[in-house]
Amino acid sequence: MSEDPVPYSAASQSPQRLIPVLQVPREELRRGVRDTLFVLHQERLWRSKSAEREGCLAQIAFWEAVLGWIQEHHGDYVNLVGPAL
Repeated sequence: MSEDPVPYSAASQSPQRLIPVLQVPREELRRGVRDTLFVLHQERLWRSKSAEREGCLAQIAFWEAVLGWIQEHHGDYVNLVGPAL
């Protein structure tokens, strides 16, 4: 019985790139982002210069988007993925 040749060799394949993943409890991440937003809103109220206030507003918008993303996903953990190594 003849065998068909293997079209590739496992030894000739380049090694796969690793992707680092940090698994974070979703509820704790949500609480941390919510607490950060609370502090940013307090800082926004204390800022008197419009340039400082604009910086706070940009950070608030970013963290509100992150909080919305966390709340849209379900499960016990959130996987934060870094760039491939």
